[in-house]
Amino acid sequence: MKNLFLYLCSIALVFVSSCNSKTEVNDLTPYHGIWANIDCELVQTDKYTLFFNRNGNTISVILRQNERVGDTVFSNFIAGYVFDKETKKYESLVYKDDEKRITITEYFRLKDGKLEFTNNKQAITLQLIEKIDICSAYEMPLASADNIGECLQTWQLGSWGFNPDPNNTCVEIRANRHVYVFLGNQYTVYCRAARQRNNNNGTVFDQNIRLMANPNEFTVYMAKDNFKTLSEEVIINDSLFKPDECHFIDDGSIYWSLIAFSADTININGCGETYTYTRPAIDSKSITEWFKYHAY
Repeated sequence: MKNLFLYLCSIALVFVSSCNSKTEVNDLTPYHGIWANIDCELVQTDKYTLFFNRNGNTISVILRQNERVGDTVFSNFIAGYVFDKETKKYESLVYKDDEKRITITEYFRLKDGKLEFTNNKQAITLQLIEKIDICSAYEMPLASADNIGECLQTWQLGSWGFNPDPNNTCVEIRANRHVYVFLGNQYTVYCRAARQRNNNNGTVFDQNIRLMANPNEFTVYMAKDNFKTLSEEVIINDSLFKPDECHFIDDGSIYWSLIAFSADTININGCGETYTYTRPAIDSKSITEWFKYHAY
């Protein structure tokens, strides 16, 4: 556990080390998106920062909430965990009071189109994988036989639900091509990143990061070359969609097949259970950020 403790101390510096540039960051729009390198992945929206980082046998995940006060954007630590693949244990990250609330300027900057920040005095550079365009609420399309894929994609877009309690935290961030979950409570910690594609036959789901701890499972996984995996297109094989079956493919992807739909709901085979997607209303209280739809 000594090595784990040292690592906990080092990653606590990720968001409290100053970058080389002191230029004030007061507009997060250029940062909105999904950024990655071989060992890291970061999701940046207007409200949230979700960061995964691999270091040897450990993978850490940190959730922060952004807050604007005048022209200054603050980043507030909500919760974080570090999973150790070797010891099969995980620890909650604990920050000092003066480290929990910092300015966005203190932890990243854009340089030559890449995102840079400092981790334990080592500069980390991430490249943009997918841009996220945040927008006002809008009417979602009604489902028909010709647009099931578009509806499966559109109806899930945005940041969903948020509980700031560090002992019972949950938020989902669903972009056009990538989806994320951060869940932490006394029973389960589940944090994951995945590529996702939809068409009129259903959904292809391919996790590239999975951190799970509950009485039945302990998993610590990140794709060997995370950047390469995220950069690759998801190839859909329509012959693998079958309403009464669930297909797990050797490359790690899962096929969830369309079962039935109405104008406002879509049901797909979620491997042992039925996943039901409901068309969000324009005044939905569950969506905390709305994202624009971009066709694949």
